[in-house]
Amino acid sequence: MQKRRTGPPEGPLHATPIVALDRQSGQLLGYLDALFQRLVLPRLQAEKPSVECSREEIRALIRLGSNGRMMMSDLAAALGVPLSTATHTVDRLVEKGLVMRSRSEQDRRVVQVEMSEHGKALQASLRSKHQAMARSWLAPLSTGERETFLELMAKISARAKPESERTMEKTG
Repeated sequence: MQKRRTGPPEGPLHATPIVALDRQSGQLLGYLDALFQRLVLPRLQAEKPSVECSREEIRALIRLGSNGRMMMSDLAAALGVPLSTATHTVDRLVEKGLVMRSRSEQDRRVVQVEMSEHGKALQASLRSKHQAMARSWLAPLSTGERETFLELMAKISARAKPESERTMEKTG
């Protein structure tokens, strides 16, 4: 006579959803770390950046690159920082020649900022390098695999939530 199992099946295919998600999250981090080690780290070590920028400065450059000319107050709001912090960030970017500051012709109290030609050239160079890296990540996949991968990345991009939102959902 065979013994009957009353619990869930055992093994990796039948792990509880939380355990499976934790295991798969670890796998994803391992793959991302391997990609970083193989593709990004050697490039960073080989290239000396032409301009050193802090995380805040990079965020400001990305926002300006996407939006074009912006009022300082709008840039501060977009970055989620006080106006004084945005002003200090822009001051450093102006010193580096990446951003230009000007006053509005309609209202002289309004300060506008935009990427300089040097900033635009740096952004174009970075975009080209990022495009080459993305190409190298997708090249080993078949056309169908690339489409599936991109659909999954779109889903992740649209639905992934920061830890703070997940915590509030559990407690709320």
